[in-house]
Amino acid sequence: MQFCKDCGGVLNLFGKDERELCPVCIQNQRVAPPAPAAPSEEKDGDLLRDTVLSFENGKIVLRSKEGWELWSGPPGVRTELKTIFAQARRIYRIRLRRQRN
Repeated sequence: MQFCKDCGGVLNLFGKDERELCPVCIQNQRVAPPAPAAPSEEKDGDLLRDTVLSFENGKIVLRSKEGWELWSGPPGVRTELKTIFAQARRIYRIRLRRQRN
């Protein structure tokens, strides 16, 4: 006899079942609300919401609301968004820190 690892309900009376959770617990996991974002992620979301993507002098440029160039790249070159955003966050934090000092 096997039991659900979450609620303890019976999974299988006879034989072996590969599942660890019952159908109800599996459904509850799918419907569960997403975890709240960490404070730094919320600030980064604000950063990205206020940025502008433009084409300047033959390159694609991502600028902050302060006018700082956070990322740039040539057109036609494939770059993952997560790479662009990670670099933009890093540069924004550095410039913000320098501005405070």
